[in-house]
Amino acid sequence: MAAASKLPPAVIQSRERLLEGKLKLKAQHDSGSPGLQVCARLADLVDSVVMELAEAASASVGISGWEAGNSSDRGSEDTVPRLALVAHGGYGRRDVAPYSDVDLMLLHAPAAAEQAGRFAKLLSQWIVDAGCQLGFSLRTPQQAWKYAWDDAIIFTSLAESRLLAGDAELYGQFWRGLKHGARRRRKKIVQSVEQARKLERSKYGETVFLLEPNIKRSRGGLRDVQLIRWVGLAAWGETDLEQLTQLGHITQEDYQTLRKGYQYLLRLRNQMHFDAGKPHDQLDRSLQMRLAEWSGFRGEKGILPVEQFMREYFAHTSEIRYSSAHFMANAKWQSPAARTLEHVLGFTVHRDYRVGFRHIWATRTGLERLKRDPAAVMELMALSSRYGKPIDHNTWREIRDAMRARKMSQIDQETIHQFLDLMAQSSILAGRLRRLHELRVLEQVIPAMAHARCLLQFNQYHKYTVDAHCIRAVECVTELETETSLLGTIYRSVPDKTILHLALLLHDLGKGFPEDHSEVGKRIAEETADRLRLSAQDKETLVFLVHQHLLLTHTAFRFDLSDDQAAIKFASVVGSSERLQLLLLLSYADLASVGPGVVNQWKIDLLLQLYYQTDAHFRDMKPGEGFRAEVERRRELIIDAKPRDIEIDWWRRQVTALPINYLLHTPASVAAAEVANLKNLDSEFCTARGRYIAEQKAVEYTIATRQSGRPIGTFHRITGALTSQGMQIIAADIHTQPDEIAWDRFLVEDEQHQGPPPATRIQAICNKLQAALDPENPSPPVFPKKWRRRESKELADLQIQPTQVRFDNSTSDKHTIITLFAYDRRGLLYSVSKALYDMALVLHSAKISTHLDQVVDVFYVSDLSGKKIQESTRLYMIRQRLLRAVGDPLN
Repeated sequence: MAAASKLPPAVIQSRERLLEGKLKLKAQHDSGSPGLQVCARLADLVDSVVMELAEAASASVGISGWEAGNSSDRGSEDTVPRLALVAHGGYGRRDVAPYSDVDLMLLHAPAAAEQAGRFAKLLSQWIVDAGCQLGFSLRTPQQAWKYAWDDAIIFTSLAESRLLAGDAELYGQFWRGLKHGARRRRKKIVQSVEQARKLERSKYGETVFLLEPNIKRSRGGLRDVQLIRWVGLAAWGETDLEQLTQLGHITQEDYQTLRKGYQYLLRLRNQMHFDAGKPHDQLDRSLQMRLAEWSGFRGEKGILPVEQFMREYFAHTSEIRYSSAHFMANAKWQSPAARTLEHVLGFTVHRDYRVGFRHIWATRTGLERLKRDPAAVMELMALSSRYGKPIDHNTWREIRDAMRARKMSQIDQETIHQFLDLMAQSSILAGRLRRLHELRVLEQVIPAMAHARCLLQFNQYHKYTVDAHCIRAVECVTELETETSLLGTIYRSVPDKTILHLALLLHDLGKGFPEDHSEVGKRIAEETADRLRLSAQDKETLVFLVHQHLLLTHTAFRFDLSDDQAAIKFASVVGSSERLQLLLLLSYADLASVGPGVVNQWKIDLLLQLYYQTDAHFRDMKPGEGFRAEVERRRELIIDAKPRDIEIDWWRRQVTALPINYLLHTPASVAAAEVANLKNLDSEFCTARGRYIAEQKAVEYTIATRQSGRPIGTFHRITGALTSQGMQIIAADIHTQPDEIAWDRFLVEDEQHQGPPPATRIQAICNKLQAALDPENPSPPVFPKKWRRRESKELADLQIQPTQVRFDNSTSDKHTIITLFAYDRRGLLYSVSKALYDMALVLHSAKISTHLDQVVDVFYVSDLSGKKIQESTRLYMIRQRLLRAVGDPLN
């Protein structure tokens, strides 16, 4: 931008007018003006600024008369160049947001290229100097058409063109050519625009229920309304939604839905821009909290204000998504005449339905039955699947509107039969459940689904709303049908999967209430079992699975499984091998459905280890049988791999003490090398090794050191060294081998590398770890200061759930178990483990589990004399110190 003192008066005046105008528009917005009204007035403001600058720029370069309008009124082309200044994109559409780009195109006749170039250069510079974010192009009509046919993004922007000034005849030539050319290329244009939108959605969130959506680009956002305008131009030469409705291409119901949703999103986007003071379209979590307050939400029991706000947001975007998808389906293939022909030529099935060459729909009598009978809807869906025809949009809307108005009531035996028959399926189940949910039929069968609809879970762990997560969990378990893994084998071995699928559908429906969601879920499961008239045994199994759906993951991720007492206690709650199988499958699907990347091989291995150990108890396996036989076989493989120079007694003692999880998931050759490496501790104070594990997409660092004379402090030194080098600790296991050898394993993501880090990087980290454990090196790790500033602010903005510290003195015979629930941050594990060290607690074992933005850290500790911590005052002091450590970034 040029210095203010050097700017022409017109630019200075325009900049001042723009700033003053935006302040007035902000006040108008704050007073409650509709979003479209504020956007339109902003477009008027920008129009006046652009026109004033265009007039001044044209005079400065010696061009006059071009802006007057029709070329026939302005004399010869030799004296008046044929130019037209055109707004396009959001600015052309007149729904421009406060800090959006201003897109302009200067159309010119070929003979006016030189004058147009001089004018465009000065005008574009002055518009930027006035304070606009500018997108500018210089084209002839022929060039504009060519670019539009070759690039869907350019076409969609030019589809929103609006003449600001200049040669109306030239603009008319361009617009007619664009409209008629698009209609001639209808199929290609529609396909390319749709493909561009799909690519955009895949980047910004394919599902409506992504919890940090982009208001413009995510599915159900502003783009899906704009998509209708662009396709409307290509298909029927019209962009205005009201005109498309009058022409019969949009139903009146869809038009009202789109209009209401568009107004809502525009006002919300205006607030996002004003709040940020710059372009901002991403609904991140801190902004969601501010918008919830701005929107006036106050929360209610069990539901936060931000969750109320996002529920409203998702309600609008899901409606927009559906209406837009229906419009696209029609635009790609059908004209009103084709629809009429389909209805004439369709054939009748099951008396109440007709099947055409594209859709299946209900007759008048069938529609009345569908409105009152959920079983009829499921029957129609089965027919839709059998014939491979989607349900006609009008039939779909009639059903949904009727189900919205229908009161919850008892369901008949036919509905129960149809629903349970569906729940026994695998391949078709998740898709059918989503469609039933969209139609509001699912909540007629399971009333608790109504409360879960669009219910946000305000954390970074869950990526979907409660209802979407529950249906996705069903989908994840049914995907095991074709997998060759052990989980796939177990899933296929379940003879009747109905109760498993039903438990997954119900497992999180207790969220959004003040009480623990597992307790609420238990009651929902009991009510659902009675409503579906399940047998006493099926009811008992369903209630158990929903009530205890977190039991297996909590036990596997939080307890030391080398202590057999954890598995015994777990087995006593589960009760049978059949229930164990169902709980394993449910636990996996629950994890897998949280979001991309949440379930990994490390977590699956822990689940399977607990499954194997517990199953061995149920089957009363003796040493040499089943799971126990496999563990012993792996031990023997490592014993047989003993190097010649190591004595057998030492080797056998070390191998016998190896943790079960390590034995099950570490190749014998790798384990033998790492055990042999422990022998180096006779001459070295510590060893460190790292290896990249492809299936985990992470590096595992194994560190061993003798604790003689230094029984505490190893763990916090290791975590400090890793964190200071930019490592994100995903999981950790610490273990004590014979001869007082601390043997710790850390699974980390190296944020400096995508994929395997180079060997030099792994060795450098190993060197840092060895230096951190050097008795002669008391220096603490050094963390970049920028982490502290950024993370401190983010924690203050986003932590809405309290940190929890819990003590357990009953599970372990020797140790006090401390469980910490907290939001993750850089260096948290170091801060906590350093606090334990400062309090003279001996750390015997730890299980570290990270779930995106939340952690559950479990520490087995004792005092210096090896005793549990049981005195209440001491426990209180430990809790307070750990809470301070969590709240003090990087100490």
